[in-house]
Amino acid sequence: MQYKIMRELLLQISIHQVEGKEILFYGFIGLLLFLAVIRQSFPKYFTDLFRLFFRTTLKQRHLSEQLTQTPLPSFLLNLLFFMVAGLYLTFWLETTHRNPFSNFWWLILCMSGVVAAAYLVKFITLQFTGWLFKAGDAATSYIFTVFTINKMAGLFLLPLLALMAFSAPWVFSISLALSWVLLGGLLLYRIGLTYRVVRKQINISGFHFLLYVTGFEIAPLLVLYKLFLLNFS
Repeated sequence: MQYKIMRELLLQISIHQVEGKEILFYGFIGLLLFLAVIRQSFPKYFTDLFRLFFRTTLKQRHLSEQLTQTPLPSFLLNLLFFMVAGLYLTFWLETTHRNPFSNFWWLILCMSGVVAAAYLVKFITLQFTGWLFKAGDAATSYIFTVFTINKMAGLFLLPLLALMAFSAPWVFSISLALSWVLLGGLLLYRIGLTYRVVRKQINISGFHFLLYVTGFEIAPLLVLYKLFLLNFS
């Protein structure tokens, strides 16, 4: 009898009621199906991507060339990242009560578009900078590394987003904190990895690379964060 009472109490504490989230549930199913289709259609791409990310092989240049030569799965995983990032930002804005739209789905569409536009501008800027300073190979390697980390971020964030969407408030808070730790770790990993990659192709000091990171990686994030606080209140 006591066991049954304790079990019901635990269920009441841990299970979050999600009435009205049926469309969101089907949206997650759609994202998972989209990921499953990519995974089943391009299994070798996924294997090489994880091997390259976790540095489990010495043939990293060979893997990079192979991944570069398969643009379709790369493009599809970039789309997945944009959608996941848009959903993540939407959850954050909803939690802080800064949704400027009356419709939840308009905010997801807007945030996904903002992320895609930001990385499109970043891509064009890096390509132009590489052409301008005759460092096209270094710019290409840098872009490849950035988007590789983005793909992994999308894959890692997806299960955390599911917890944030359908769990109790305390689980949401823990998942959000874990996501910040994850994104911070990926950002530091990306900075270290891009420095090693670029340094092999052009003569650049650690100080100048740090200036670049501060001006073109960290500063835009802080500006976007400030814009969100000012315009999405």
